Amino acid sequence: MFDPTIYENIKVALEGAIYDLDLSGEVLVVSRNDVIELSAMSREYAIGFQDRKSEAASRQKKTAAKIILAADTRDLAGEILELPEGNETNKSFGCTIKVIFLKEVVGLDQCREIEDMLDDVWSYRPHITQRLSFYHIPYTQREEKYEDEITLDFGRKINEENIEDLFSIIEHTVLSLRKMG
Repeated sequence: MFDPTIYENIKVALEGAIYDLDLSGEVLVVSRNDVIELSAMSREYAIGFQDRKSEAASRQKKTAAKIILAADTRDLAGEILELPEGNETNKSFGCTIKVIFLKEVVGLDQCREIEDMLDDVWSYRPHITQRLSFYHIPYTQREEKYEDEITLDFGRKINEENIEDLFSIIEHTVLSLRKMG
């Protein structure tokens, strides 16, 4: 009989929790990708959503969030082959989770405000990076609009033993999305 991997179990929990929020009218799922990289034998699942409750979000370009779950070859093979955990090669098997926000910003001052707000919501836990890109706008417009890609990296793996952290991450992501407007 087939025994699902940690990745598959967490993916089902993540997808179910986000779609529950979609069905209740809290968020709107806007993208979903499930990628199997056959050359590296790794997996990645990403689900993107927007806040349905924020009035500010309905008046401007909406901020979007994406939660990315990934498992690499070492995690998948180690678990399937039941390799021992705890040594230098196999510290622990599991998945990584990243949260990415895409937000339109006008000027660069907003980036510091966003980081301060996220530090407050997430209690300084994840490592936050921001990457700015110019929008494709006509040269004559000369408006300082950027797309800010904000990545939250937790720097650790998650497995079934700490799956409750997944639900906390989802809750904090929705709260952050609302605060960003």
